[in-house]
Amino acid sequence: MKDLFPYLPLLFVVFGLVIILVAIRGIINGKRFVRQAQRVQGVVSDVRTRFTGQGERLRANQWPVLTFTTLEGQEITTEAATTSDLGTGDETEVLYDPQDPTTAVPAQDAGGSYGGIVVGLIAVVIGVVFFFGFWDGGSKSGCEIQRPDGSLESVACPPGIGTGG
Repeated sequence: MKDLFPYLPLLFVVFGLVIILVAIRGIINGKRFVRQAQRVQGVVSDVRTRFTGQGERLRANQWPVLTFTTLEGQEITTEAATTSDLGTGDETEVLYDPQDPTTAVPAQDAGGSYGGIVVGLIAVVIGVVFFFGFWDGGSKSGCEIQRPDGSLESVACPPGIGTGG
């Protein structure tokens, strides 16, 4: 188990790479949605607040309820697919899926965020730095000899000793 400890920082690398991949997927899906979405003017008719976490980690996310008329003349009121800082009564450009107009977002919040990529890169860098801080290339960093008085002295290992083999 002790031999695995130096490799634990690689979990940061894996975790960071997963975050990056999920963020890239979100950006790609967001840009795909923007390309195929219809644009219309709308208004925020309500804001729904959802809380996540507990205690000091309690966070409020605001989900606007958008009211708009599709290009086909259908009036839609739906909760946005993304959080937003928009308030009740704010006018905004709305992007909606022509196949399912209830899937809509304020145009300013469409397209995905690069924040996940930044967080993922930070995790990867931390993992790499700690990995190379703990990793010794699979060999011992040196040998110790015990002097006649009982003290230890660090010395270079003789060939074939302390090299992990």
